[in-house]
Amino acid sequence: MAQNYTPLYRLAAGGMAEVWVAQSVSVAGFKKKVAIKRILPGLLKDDRFVRMFLDEARLSLHFNHANVVSVFDLGKSDETYFIVMEYVQGTTLKRLLEHLQERGRRISLPLVIWILNETLKGLDYAHALTDPETNEHLGVVHRDISPPNLLISWNGEVKLTDFGLAKATSQLESTDPGVVKGKFSYLSPEAAHGKAVDGRTDLFAVGILAYEMLTMKRLFLGETDYQTVELVRAAEIPSIRAQNPDVPAELEQIILKSLARDENQRYQSAAEFADDLLSFLFSHRLKVSARDLSATMAELRQIEEAKVQRERAVGGPANLIMQLMAEELANFRSIDEDSDAGDQRTGAHSLIDDEDFGNFDSSAPLVEGLDDLIGPDPGAGGSPKSPPKQAKAPKQAPKQGPPKQAPPKQTKPTAPEDLPDPGDDLPGITENSIAHTRLPSPAPRESQSNTGVWILVALVVLLGGGAAVYFLVIAPGMG
Repeated sequence: MAQNYTPLYRLAAGGMAEVWVAQSVSVAGFKKKVAIKRILPGLLKDDRFVRMFLDEARLSLHFNHANVVSVFDLGKSDETYFIVMEYVQGTTLKRLLEHLQERGRRISLPLVIWILNETLKGLDYAHALTDPETNEHLGVVHRDISPPNLLISWNGEVKLTDFGLAKATSQLESTDPGVVKGKFSYLSPEAAHGKAVDGRTDLFAVGILAYEMLTMKRLFLGETDYQTVELVRAAEIPSIRAQNPDVPAELEQIILKSLARDENQRYQSAAEFADDLLSFLFSHRLKVSARDLSATMAELRQIEEAKVQRERAVGGPANLIMQLMAEELANFRSIDEDSDAGDQRTGAHSLIDDEDFGNFDSSAPLVEGLDDLIGPDPGAGGSPKSPPKQAKAPKQAPKQGPPKQAPPKQTKPTAPEDLPDPGDDLPGITENSIAHTRLPSPAPRESQSNTGVWILVALVVLLGGGAAVYFLVIAPGMG
């Protein structure tokens, strides 16, 4: 095997996967830290999920951009599947917002523009990606742009992650409506209506990120999933300047354009959106760089690195888990290597062949059957009586309706209490990210034999048993 992986410590865990930091050792002895995402074995029972996951994860192997997390390898052991990715030593936008929230602070306006621009650079690359062999446009849509899926290195680099897994999880069928709670907040109106989506859906999600970074308040979050989806469908955006007077009217108009309910009224490309942001930055003579973002995260870096050291020092059961992980990685086989070797093992995932990949339609509806999934509005007897409130209010504070006028001036920003999504330990791969959705699954392999049986039955009925036997068995032999 050309590559060996040794687990160092577990970085995060969620309902669908866990992420480990491991040391990769090549044949020449070159060592490098990587992040290995291990899919929990229970998910292998859903063969359709495995197909979609591998199909989209393989697509990620084509990505090569500074603002997109690189995927180096896809493999499996006897127990599960792995994705070997670039290890970004840093945090997520979600964690950064939580950290600032706890201290009653917000990200400075120039840094908001910096983060948005870096995100849009990654999206522009992905949206324009073509097949390296056929030069055909791939039509990539991330479809899960949210704070947990933006990684920020301690050096101030911004990288999009989970292009592959986001698509795979968005195709996974689920019978439990509760597992999607929280993820509806970053849908676009067309996705919330179950329509076909394209890159403009991602741009709407970037607009949501912009709103939330500038106001430190959630944009679409109702008391129930039904209310959240209704908020997204209506796409009524409260005034940003009323909540943050430091935002110039020009910048507010840029953000509002990205949040237009009609996708034809939005920015049509990530590059167009980024150009307007940079023009605003330059026209206002604002200077910002990755060093400024790195400095903003200095305190958070100390906290997180101390936490990692404590977790690595833990013994007992943690050591046993690491031993089990080391055993699985010792049996790591690249997907391509394994398929070339002709794996003849039985089981659901042994059926996955190369011919089953490449059938995913990225423009397909993101979520189908939303109304059936989220159910009727419990307070309206099946139909909403009035539009739900725009943001979920804190438990110990009065509820807030859509702001109609500027609040009293404050010496410092009020710490938002509704911004983070509780329970999202692992970005993009927790149970909260699963949606009940359209799933284009391959045709059953046994369909041909079933067709033959029905033809035989029909002939027996129409022609009689003896005639049918003659027609199907004896006559072909006489030819």
